[in-house]
Amino acid sequence: MTRRSRISDIAQAAGVSVASVSKALNNRSGVGLESRERILEAAARLDYKPKTADAPEAFPRGVTLVTTAALYHNSQFYEGIIQGALDAAREAGVTAEVHLLTPDIETGSVNVESLAAEEGACLLLVGLDHPVLIEQVVRSRAPAVIVNGIDRTMRLSCVLPDNRSAGWLATTRLLSEGHTEIVHVSRLFRTSLKERFDGFRDAMQEAGIAINPERHLLDLSTAGFLEFDTSTALLEAMRQKRFSKATAFVCSNDIMALGVMDGLRAQGASIPADYSVVGMDDISIARHSNPPLTTLRIEREELGRIGWEMLRERVLNREARTCRLGLAVKLVERGSIGAPRVYLRAPG
Repeated sequence: MTRRSRISDIAQAAGVSVASVSKALNNRSGVGLESRERILEAAARLDYKPKTADAPEAFPRGVTLVTTAALYHNSQFYEGIIQGALDAAREAGVTAEVHLLTPDIETGSVNVESLAAEEGACLLLVGLDHPVLIEQVVRSRAPAVIVNGIDRTMRLSCVLPDNRSAGWLATTRLLSEGHTEIVHVSRLFRTSLKERFDGFRDAMQEAGIAINPERHLLDLSTAGFLEFDTSTALLEAMRQKRFSKATAFVCSNDIMALGVMDGLRAQGASIPADYSVVGMDDISIARHSNPPLTTLRIEREELGRIGWEMLRERVLNREARTCRLGLAVKLVERGSIGAPRVYLRAPG
């Protein structure tokens, strides 16, 4: 039997991203006229059928978005993802609901066995990729897709930003201004965050700079801090003279970047006159900081929408191959980057 065309096929044929295909096929803004025409032409040529009419019947129990209470309540990032998925399901005529779970204190995993075991269960796992959870879902055989997470065993499909490229782009931007003493600020407890650090390391090594964790990394999880304590963590590290030569900071999300700016200002420094700072995610508060934060934009609602589309394809075709989609990120220039100030560097 001939396989039905998917949006990833259209993206490849039209030479655009999966996100652009999703926008064009759903008649949403954000795609140029020329690209939109190429996408629609490719969709017609590949005889793409959106399957929207099939969706309500295929989801008799609807779709369940599973995440943790902490992610949902404390993050503009995840709010956008969830809203995108809810909107896409509603547009397809499918009922969607959100289940908030509490991670196990010992393992950090959440228990989805009861949800996955329900007859007709279909799951979107938002920000959840713990190996224990993945095993539960795989055993249940319930259709499931991970959004903003990754299954390294490649048994569950997933969609996430190209995190490694995000780390590389942010660091390369600072290197282009002449910064060489750059600190990466993160909480290296998830694969996605580790990939952003890998991108940072790639860029530094390509510039001939060997990574020394004492000089180039502030890992909040190792130091015992949460992201909302970034300012305190930075001030403690600077009191220990760890970053005396630093002139720039690349942060794995915007909340950390804003905390870094608060910590630097608490020491009397000015941004970007004294230090440059780059964030990631482009949450709404980033444009209202002082100065407005240069950051990497993640299309959060598009992540949710594409996650829904991948799940729908999985439900309608249980033999569909597992896939992993990495969405492109975009550097958003604002006011937090400047040239390095030599006087900040300690002698030797």
